[in-house]
Amino acid sequence: MAVLTSAAYAAGVTTPMPSSEPTSLPLPDERRELSSLISQIAWFNRLRLLVAAGVIWLCALATHALGVVGDPWPFYSLGGVLIAVNGLYILCFPRLQRQSLRRIRRHVYLQIAVDLLILTAMLHYSGGITNPLALFYLFHAFIAALVLSIAAAVAVAVSSFALLVLLGFAERLGWLPHHPLGLGLIDLHRIEPLGFWLLVFAYAATLLFSIYFVATVLGRLLRNEQQLVRLGRHLALSEKLASVGTLAAGVSHEINNPIGVITNKVQILRYRVQDRDAPDKLLLELDVIEKHARRIAQITAGLLQFSREAPFELRPVDVVQLLREAADLVRVPYRAADVELDLQPRPLPPGVVLFGSANHLLQVLINILLNAKDASMPKTVVNLDNEVVGLELALRIRDHGTGIPQEHLAKVFDPFFTTKDVDKGTGLGLAISHGIVERHAGRIEVETELGRGTLFRIVLPLKDVSAP
Repeated sequence: MAVLTSAAYAAGVTTPMPSSEPTSLPLPDERRELSSLISQIAWFNRLRLLVAAGVIWLCALATHALGVVGDPWPFYSLGGVLIAVNGLYILCFPRLQRQSLRRIRRHVYLQIAVDLLILTAMLHYSGGITNPLALFYLFHAFIAALVLSIAAAVAVAVSSFALLVLLGFAERLGWLPHHPLGLGLIDLHRIEPLGFWLLVFAYAATLLFSIYFVATVLGRLLRNEQQLVRLGRHLALSEKLASVGTLAAGVSHEINNPIGVITNKVQILRYRVQDRDAPDKLLLELDVIEKHARRIAQITAGLLQFSREAPFELRPVDVVQLLREAADLVRVPYRAADVELDLQPRPLPPGVVLFGSANHLLQVLINILLNAKDASMPKTVVNLDNEVVGLELALRIRDHGTGIPQEHLAKVFDPFFTTKDVDKGTGLGLAISHGIVERHAGRIEVETELGRGTLFRIVLPLKDVSAP
């Protein structure tokens, strides 16, 4: 027997092993803008700790080894302030993750503003505008561009330039004492006015061209990312519509039976009305008509709901209802192929919940169920059930078909790979299913044996809501 997990697929490796010991690696969580911003803030906090440690180390080196700084205590104090502020940020980080996107963005602005003030104070005690390390202001503009937006980067760059120019004027006009570095750099009090303005212009030009360069690169990357997202959505929708076409091909047959019953009952009602039958007999016929009309509405509603392009939102999912909806949607093509679908749904244990996008998970089940039907011979059975192991839910689909050859197993999740005829498959079903399960922080495990069949196991994380 050969076993493949979606993590092993990413590495392009298949490993023969017993079915009792499938190995699998968790897939990375593909979150959207909010989770991306949270992770960038966490990185920002770690970077700030490194900067604070670097400030203290450089101050000690410049004071005790190089003799450049006469009074190191302002730098030690500012480094301590940076560490304290960052510690406060880290303590607030768990609470920050539960805030809205707008509040998180405000928090990032606050972080950058505090950092700019601390950097300005450090420059004041280390040569002011004549210190080449004033270009460190660029880093905050770059961080704003990466974490927030290009407009935020421009705002940070303008604020940085304003702080730098104000510091230069305050020291040159004597509002603040100037602390030159003993390195033979530019003397602020001896520099000519034209030279001072040229220095200011150099900083402004550096900020301007740097922001323009970063904005251009990030703009192109963002457009490419948006194009890839749109392309992915179109591919997912095209595969879903292909599945809808397969399902709709048998819907007419499924609907014909209740329509025939309704037509007959309408004829009977006409005769009963003409014969002046009692109202209770008429109501009985109407009840039958209503029952079959509800059946038609249920079939079409399920198909329409599945065909819609639903937003990806993680909400509590009723696992039993999810499996039943999937079974109902494929019942007709299974019947046409003379393949039995054995459904055995089990409710989740108390205290655990599956958070997911029900419509997207339904698409995954439909894709794999249709593949299982195509791989099955007439008069065989496909099993659909679920099990809970720890805090993981496994949705299992087992067919008793021909199995997947070893040379094809490593390619089953590749886009456009298919062994079906051109008019029977796009080769996108499993690739899109893999992406959907990945977005749920889950994985797909495949166990197959030639001549015995294939088992697909969709493993999804559960959340323990009973814990305080």
